[in-house]
Amino acid sequence: MRKAVFLDRDGVINENKENLADPEHLHIYPEVPSAVAMLNKAGFLVIVATNQPIIAKGFCSFGTMERIHRKMKRVLSLEGAKIDAIYLCPHHPERGFSGEVKELKIDCGCRKPKPGLLLQAIKEHNINPKESFMVGDSLSDVVAGRKVGCKTFLLKREKVSKTNQLEEQVNPPDFTVTNLKEAVFLIIGKL
Repeated sequence: MRKAVFLDRDGVINENKENLADPEHLHIYPEVPSAVAMLNKAGFLVIVATNQPIIAKGFCSFGTMERIHRKMKRVLSLEGAKIDAIYLCPHHPERGFSGEVKELKIDCGCRKPKPGLLLQAIKEHNINPKESFMVGDSLSDVVAGRKVGCKTFLLKREKVSKTNQLEEQVNPPDFTVTNLKEAVFLIIGKL
């Protein structure tokens, strides 16, 4: 079985811009390419698992999302970093957005904190979740990682509210870091 590091996209790999629907607005954090390259060299699969409800809301098409992901992969590859796979949930359970895509407005099993995206990747890539990690900037990422048996990292770039601190006490991550490179040093240090 293989080992993997699952990464949330927005807020971990790139700046967390609300409704990122244009490849030109994708800005990768500076430490990310070298951090991903370190994971590649250490033998980890690097898999992105991302909720993208803007597709269901009608703010972005699947084609545009694919262009965003191609740009992300291209930027990372310039520094020798490789994303092995991208799993995305396009669904959103709430209705009432003009332009929404009705067939995507469902309560699915792949929208984090549900573990569907991770379970699909585990199956398709023969991953051992006990030797794998989930890095995300929200507690939904932590919960999804825990549900499949991964060690979890909560990435906090900004100060969190007291409400978030209380939620974190209920679903604590295994580690808290300020950026992806910090998480990677801890992951590789555990080998």
